[in-house]
Amino acid sequence: MKTQLALDTFVKETGGWVASQLEACTRCGMCAEACHFYQATGVPEYAPVWKIELLRKVYEQRFTLAGRFKVAVGVDKLITDEDLLNWSSYVYHACTVCNRCSMVCPMGIDLGSLIHDVRTGLVAAGVVPQDLMDAVRKQLEEGSPLGVTDTVFEDRMEFIEDEWEEDLPLDKEGAETLVVFSSIEIMKFPQNIAAIAKILNTAGENWTMSSTAREIVNFGFYEGSHEHTKLFLKRVVDGAIEMGVKRIVVTECGHAYDALRWTAYNLMDIPASLEITHIVALMDELVQSGRIKLKSGAFNNGTITFHDACKIQRKGGHINEPRRLLNILAPDSFKEMTPNREEAICCGGGGGVIAIKEADPLRYAAFKLKIDQVNAVGADTVVMCCSNCRLQFGDGVSHFNLDFKVAGLAQMVADALIDGEG
Repeated sequence: MKTQLALDTFVKETGGWVASQLEACTRCGMCAEACHFYQATGVPEYAPVWKIELLRKVYEQRFTLAGRFKVAVGVDKLITDEDLLNWSSYVYHACTVCNRCSMVCPMGIDLGSLIHDVRTGLVAAGVVPQDLMDAVRKQLEEGSPLGVTDTVFEDRMEFIEDEWEEDLPLDKEGAETLVVFSSIEIMKFPQNIAAIAKILNTAGENWTMSSTAREIVNFGFYEGSHEHTKLFLKRVVDGAIEMGVKRIVVTECGHAYDALRWTAYNLMDIPASLEITHIVALMDELVQSGRIKLKSGAFNNGTITFHDACKIQRKGGHINEPRRLLNILAPDSFKEMTPNREEAICCGGGGGVIAIKEADPLRYAAFKLKIDQVNAVGADTVVMCCSNCRLQFGDGVSHFNLDFKVAGLAQMVADALIDGEG
């Protein structure tokens, strides 16, 4: 029964684009060396080309004469429930859907999207890791995977206003900008909310938060469910439309930005007049326009490096903005890791992986690649603009007893504001 549900979903997902991608793959294996999980472990099944093998098998066996012939003569076997369980561990435990593999594919195959399609089939079959499903269920029932209920949200915002003495406008009528935070920030990095508020208040931005359209993390996107992804996105988009804002600013969360900035347009109608952008782009815009001023060299001590988030930098294209900011904040101490920008190595915690306890050994193994990068540049501070990455780095630093610091870019910008008391 599980297998049939997965097969039916794979068939439904296999349109002309997917078929062309699968047909183009030569199985050269170049994508393997681009995958941090494969690099860290050497396990063949973690190669991206193998992660989409389940989808390819279904396509061949259902739609091609060669595939049907292979099954008929016993060269290939039909997919079983055991296969689904195996692939569940490949695409959930050992894949952050970072899509770095697509950067090296000589055929230009979008492997990340195909792996996401594999997840969609596994959702239908009910073979999603339990930890991930628990978070999805919590977001369905409480509106947040980390338990940020209405009461918790109200208490946290009151705490942030009192602790950092920053105004947090809530449900403000006539606001032009809706800022949406992740529950990671609300519960783990509340100072990040205060920092962003300080920046926006200093710039005189006409902004607001929403008491209902507030959770930007999307665990439906992690699991691969179109239904849940759309439901969680609609909570934000509908709230923004109802408030009449001109733009939504996603704060420091990569996958949330990916879901809202691109995936949402394939799942629902979004007004052309509604701009969706990331906080790193807005901070750069505010500096470039002169609406905020930063103290040059405010962090000119030690060695600072920047971690490129897969969904914000590689996919989002916000590559130059953080570097322009860091070249103001730390012109002498900012040093690049190698590789960087589009070719940067994933931290290993995205795509829902950090939420799956069983995946911890793989997550830590992949993080060792980042440790090597940080050590190679001699950095004592690693900066980033994704809170999920920040969570992974913080956990990695604790797990391996490392001595470098982890910082959020928004906090650095807030701390370097000139005449910016909020």
